[in-house]
Amino acid sequence: MNFFDEINKRYKIFINGEASSIDSIKKLKNFSPIQIPEEYFEIICNKTEIEINIKNMDYIRIWSADNSIEMNNGYYIQKYIPNSIAIGDDEGEYILLYANGKQGFGLYIVEFGNLDAEEMKYISKSLKDLLLKGIGVDILFDN
Repeated sequence: MNFFDEINKRYKIFINGEASSIDSIKKLKNFSPIQIPEEYFEIICNKTEIEINIKNMDYIRIWSADNSIEMNNGYYIQKYIPNSIAIGDDEGEYILLYANGKQGFGLYIVEFGNLDAEEMKYISKSLKDLLLKGIGVDILFDN
């Protein structure tokens, strides 16, 4: 079954990009200081720049492999938050990243303007928990 067939029915999905290429995914895997969970690749192998509307007002965007590299480099994410990789944002002031934080490895958010591991908020243990089960949605948008 396709990931998008399983997504929580409370969410609306808008897709703006084609799938990330195998070459782009390999580049991201080589670039990343952590092992990126396969769930992310399962998503971006189908479509990218995915905007997910939650609660009919808030969005999260999942980046392509190329955009992830570009944004991580552009904002020096690994300089400020080692052992992390940014994979998306809220189309505003927060980035979504996999990281080893206070609650262990999982999905966290942090402000673009305050890239500090101590300021990260834990969302859920996985992107699938967030998008399929709705775990962490209230934390994600309680900013």
